[in-house]
Amino acid sequence: TLLYTIKFEEMSTFSDVSQEKSIQSRSTIPTTSHLYTPPHKPSTGCLCFLFLFSSLLAVGIAVFTVLYFPLVFQMIVNTQVVLKNGTLSFEQWLAPTPAIYKIVTVYNVTNTAEVETGGTPEVVPIGPYYFREYRERVQVEDVEDGAGLQFRERKWYEFDYNMTNCASNSNCPSNSNCPSKSDIGSNRVLDPEVDVFTTPNIPYIGVAYNLTLAGASFIEILGVTEVAIGLGEATLFMQKTVKEVVFGFEDKLLKDLGIFMPGLPTTVQLVYNMSERDTSTPSQISTGRANLSDLGQYTEWQGYTSLPFWGSDEANTINGTEGLFFAPDLDKNATLTTFVDDLFRANPMEFVNEEEVMSLNTYKYQIPLYVQDNATNNPINEGFYSYGPNGLMNLTAAVQAPVFASKPSFLDAEDWLADEVKGLPPADKDLMDTNIWVEPHTGVLVKAVKQLQVNMMVFKQTSFPGLKELRDTPRYIPMAKIIETGGMDDSLLTTFKNKVFRPRDLFTAALWLVFGVLCLVAVGSANAVLSRKYKERRRRRGGMVEEAEDEVEENLYDVLEEEDEEKKPLLKERSLSPQSPSSPIPPSSPQPSSSPKQSSSPKQSSSPPLTSAPGFQPPSLASRESADHVYLSI
Repeated sequence: TLLYTIKFEEMSTFSDVSQEKSIQSRSTIPTTSHLYTPPHKPSTGCLCFLFLFSSLLAVGIAVFTVLYFPLVFQMIVNTQVVLKNGTLSFEQWLAPTPAIYKIVTVYNVTNTAEVETGGTPEVVPIGPYYFREYRERVQVEDVEDGAGLQFRERKWYEFDYNMTNCASNSNCPSNSNCPSKSDIGSNRVLDPEVDVFTTPNIPYIGVAYNLTLAGASFIEILGVTEVAIGLGEATLFMQKTVKEVVFGFEDKLLKDLGIFMPGLPTTVQLVYNMSERDTSTPSQISTGRANLSDLGQYTEWQGYTSLPFWGSDEANTINGTEGLFFAPDLDKNATLTTFVDDLFRANPMEFVNEEEVMSLNTYKYQIPLYVQDNATNNPINEGFYSYGPNGLMNLTAAVQAPVFASKPSFLDAEDWLADEVKGLPPADKDLMDTNIWVEPHTGVLVKAVKQLQVNMMVFKQTSFPGLKELRDTPRYIPMAKIIETGGMDDSLLTTFKNKVFRPRDLFTAALWLVFGVLCLVAVGSANAVLSRKYKERRRRRGGMVEEAEDEVEENLYDVLEEEDEEKKPLLKERSLSPQSPSSPIPPSSPQPSSSPKQSSSPKQSSSPPLTSAPGFQPPSLASRESADHVYLSI
């Protein structure tokens, strides 16, 4: 008890001194107005309003960015793709800058004698020859109050020696072995003006086919054959240069027959689209101003408002674009239509899949198989006179010769067509099919690969020399493969991105940045409100705890006072005892007692007896209140 009392007095003294120093230190704090004062904190109501405002605004920006901004962007794009002065699409339409190449590979027939007697032809491909295409629209006029554009087109080709002979073609596997331009004329160099190949005699076979089809009399046929024999052209095959066949040549037989048959064309050309077109005949397309879905659609082509070649109104209808651009905001389920002047008809193209081309997301389209089906499988093709095997497109009515187009190596055609020709490369759909890749938002062509093979149909015609010994069933001899490639180059791609997608990306990034800032403001204001609520709750809980502690302390004080009252007589009796402090009480000797309560107390330890000390006073209640933590610890 003595040790406890001494410890209590030390703690009480320390607590009193600490309280006095704290009071003195607080009393010396200056209260002058120039000292720093903490900033005014916003009220809880202001913080709640800030949270609600920033949250609602952030949600609104997020909804606008995800749901409505793409629509706004598409509306802006729609105004820029219309063909009118000042738009990028109009500039590119006037003078297309992307490099367009016609890549021609001709097939040289090596066993002409066998074929003339009904044998299977053997061909050797020569090429490819690269021709750069240039287009220019002139005499452009608005028609139908701006709904259409009437124009005339100049188109010409230049032979690209480097691309053909690998002098600067990085795709060529053996650039170091490429011949120099001075070697033109040797066997190592491809030159369309020099290279001669053997191919079916288009003029003679065409005249014989048309006379037979028209049911010409024996006298008419005899007169034609006599002229052909006299000119030396009454043969199944002819030898011409690549340039003559590709770009056209004037035929002697047709020129002489023109005397008796007025209106008969005298120029023969394998591919009509590769003629050097002048500006004599107008064409007309839709600008998209009246109806955006009609953007780029032909309404008149080379002076024709309706084609004169085919057997139905649907087949003769001129529609579709030239393939450089389409209506914006493409739908995957929609069918694109292109007017293919090589084939004198419009071809549908259907969506295949999405692909990334030149870092742009594009839609890939292909010509569906039913386009090449015969009239039995596809009744629509009856208007195109497709009565032959599947996989061929009949061009006879347009070119006045039995010419049929197919995919290279008779891809997707009936198997027997390829089996009856030796020397063709194997058909490969990934390498030989026609594909276009279109950017869906703008409808702009990113890349295009159009491929076709031109074939001549030959069969036995007993009235014509050179055709008498052929077999009765038609045979299709390949003459050439034409691949047309085009699309964006690096310069146009950069311009396209900067004018179309860069503003969109920057604005989208700005919207998301504002969204992020508003989210931070909302989170910060919510955190401030919750922090204040939490602190207020802690203060309320702290007051309740203090009240409970006070009640515990009062109860503890009452207990200690009762114990002190019980111990006071004992302390007083011990202080009056004559025993010396230096003579300890033996452990076995009973302690003297003057009351029954003292005799019942337990034995004392061997420590010295408690004695009164000078100035010793029991702890008072006031001292206990200044050392609450001591009692609470007890």
